[in-house]
Amino acid sequence: MMTSAGKAKRLNRLILLGFAGLFWLLPGAQGRADPVAVRTAVLELNPTAASESQLGRLDYLGGLILASEDGSFGSYSGIAADADGAGLWAIADTGHWLRLDFRRDDKGVPTDVSAAQILPLRDANGTAVTRKVLSDAEGLRRLPDGRWLVSFERAHRLWFYDQPGGAATGTLDVPPSVAQQPANGGIEAVAAFTNGDLLLFSEDMPAVNSTAGSAAWLWRKGAWHDLVWPARDDFKPTDAVALDNGDVIVLERFYMPIIGPKARLQRIPAASLEASQLQPELLAEWAAPYSVDNMEALDLRRMPDGSLWLYVMSDDNQNVLQRTLLMVFRLAP
Repeated sequence: MMTSAGKAKRLNRLILLGFAGLFWLLPGAQGRADPVAVRTAVLELNPTAASESQLGRLDYLGGLILASEDGSFGSYSGIAADADGAGLWAIADTGHWLRLDFRRDDKGVPTDVSAAQILPLRDANGTAVTRKVLSDAEGLRRLPDGRWLVSFERAHRLWFYDQPGGAATGTLDVPPSVAQQPANGGIEAVAAFTNGDLLLFSEDMPAVNSTAGSAAWLWRKGAWHDLVWPARDDFKPTDAVALDNGDVIVLERFYMPIIGPKARLQRIPAASLEASQLQPELLAEWAAPYSVDNMEALDLRRMPDGSLWLYVMSDDNQNVLQRTLLMVFRLAP
């Protein structure tokens, strides 16, 4: 009899290879990168106090409101910023990649978009993946070896890519408990360490063998380890990024219809990863009147002065009542 772990591995490989009836091909999408016109507007940290630039332990450097008439634009849930700040890649939970190239001020902060492209998200056969159950990409990381890692929910899995827009080149087997996540509450956050370790966060799954928080999984030395993220105040993890010293910064979001959206950034000390219960420290939390939406994507740049620039982007769900925001913060060394 096949074990649950074996079944999960087999399903993951079947999904990667694809089979008839599960994948649809976007008309004309095969092998094509489509230019897209993106409009921008300046985003103040606090529209009611334009000079305000401090948010908790962070300094706000600037930001943009991004919009496009292209019907594919939006729903960005993961980002990977260029090391030199020239642009970024984003992944959409509707099944595509977005490339943004920036115009920047003399400090390097984005002030406009100079060029943008949309590329289809593909399976191992090079076929564009468009059916929602398979195209729901949530996390994006560029790995130390140059590959790209994308996490998916609904059909919970991790796929590797050699380049954005290319065919999937592999998969990483996940713990059997990953398959138990709610369809729309899976692996939202992925942190990749310089030594090859990974840290995954579930959006909505209770911690494995614990009632103290939500599930997280650490990939270390070829094995998965169950961890507990202390879910508090109805915030949920949506992205995470690892620092060179082993610390992890986690982006969280909150939403209730009467209250509206909130966002929070917390830092996990590297030593906390040695215990099963993660112990984060608050960096910043914000809500209206500060600029905020459904904040889902996070990446960082390491600066020559030792500071970190944090890039935070929102998922507008392709909803006319929401916005795609890009915010850039500085965390002092």
